[in-house]
Amino acid sequence: MKKSTGFLSIMFLVGVLCARGGEEFGGLGIEVPSGNGVVTAEKPYIIVGVYEGGAGHAAGLMPGDIIESVDGKSLVNMKHDDVVNTLLRGRVGTEVVLAVRRNNKPMVFRVVRKKVIVERE
Repeated sequence: MKKSTGFLSIMFLVGVLCARGGEEFGGLGIEVPSGNGVVTAEKPYIIVGVYEGGAGHAAGLMPGDIIESVDGKSLVNMKHDDVVNTLLRGRVGTEVVLAVRRNNKPMVFRVVRKKVIVERE
């Protein structure tokens, strides 16, 4: 479990590119892959870390969970950055529904986005 300090380093906010200091947005408090990689059946989208006190932690998400879809949209063939920027990030207080696979068991999580503040290093 990653500890949240209220301000997350940009290197920990995987998927936040070219962020300006003090930029705020709604997020899930999870660390996920970013970049130009593409989600496939062979290379699923796996949660790397969950920040203590974050929205994902409160909802019960865990490192190693495989996110299969967000709000009913499959992640297969999506670039990692597109998953973050178009599906996971959003307005603070809005809900997102994640279909997740944990230990080969399908699960559904409803997560309400919390404010994330990007601190420039």
